[in-house]
Amino acid sequence: MFVACDSEKTVKLQTTHLTEAIEAVSEAGVSEKEVKEIRQKFTKKFDRWCVDIMGIPPQYMGNDSLLSVFLTNFMELNRPILASVQKHYDRYPKINDKISSSIAMLKKAFPDAGEFEVLVYFSQFSMTNTFTDTVSGKHILGYSAEMFMDDTCALYNQIEGMPAWIKRYARTEQIPAFLAVTYLNGRYQESHVRKTMLDEMIFQGKLWYSMLQLSPDIAPERLLGYSADEWNFLQKEEANIWNFYLQEKTLFSTDFNRGFKRFFVQGERTTGAGLPEDCPPRIGNYSGLKIVTAYAEKTGKSLKQIWEETNAGNILRESGYNPIR
Repeated sequence: MFVACDSEKTVKLQTTHLTEAIEAVSEAGVSEKEVKEIRQKFTKKFDRWCVDIMGIPPQYMGNDSLLSVFLTNFMELNRPILASVQKHYDRYPKINDKISSSIAMLKKAFPDAGEFEVLVYFSQFSMTNTFTDTVSGKHILGYSAEMFMDDTCALYNQIEGMPAWIKRYARTEQIPAFLAVTYLNGRYQESHVRKTMLDEMIFQGKLWYSMLQLSPDIAPERLLGYSADEWNFLQKEEANIWNFYLQEKTLFSTDFNRGFKRFFVQGERTTGAGLPEDCPPRIGNYSGLKIVTAYAEKTGKSLKQIWEETNAGNILRESGYNPIR
């Protein structure tokens, strides 16, 4: 189990704001000289934002003239929204401290993790997930600031095609945990063979367990994207959910799309025959969390040791998890 880091002793992570750097030089348009300076400062981080997030063809990346036009138009289009984003984050002056605290706990649990840097950017509401990359030996943890402006943000209701479930994962307070588990997901996904529903359940359970450990000051339901009523439902119906898996014989199914995908997808509900209409989403993740939590409590293993056990069957057996008793 973890003890929260003393915030006064936590080394603050380097945080770079790509959009702010562009905005700072865009008053009269972004010149080719300024494009070159931004590219030199952000290197691969700028390239990834342009190509992977903003959709610029890779062959255009060497053309400072084209990039000058793109960045100038980008700022003209988005300046009012960027002002709203800045106003929102002014209410969270300690968010970078909280990110640093979560990553400090992560590094304490995984001493071989290396160094981290945070990248903040703007994706025009298109990049819903955090991402990780490696630049010059550092792990770059990136997030699109406008996607974490809290579930009450009026802008989310005005964007055509944005699903309602996005707001479950749009809380500013979720950023530190999301960044940390994005690193863990990238570090361990290749070592975890996920053929069966149980495999997927344990992997997702490890991610959620890690989130709770690395952001212990946030209520579990808020961190994981549930309302209080939904969280109460999951706790009350835990045994019935597990019994449903057993009756449907899904635990060892290898048919992801038709067999068990619905238990893990993001959305407003878990749907399908045999489930109540008000069943919250991602019940497979929740069950995985309960198993991993039981495993941690019974074995006393550290977070790193939990991740290093890649046999889902072993984790289930050693956890002693059986809510039907």
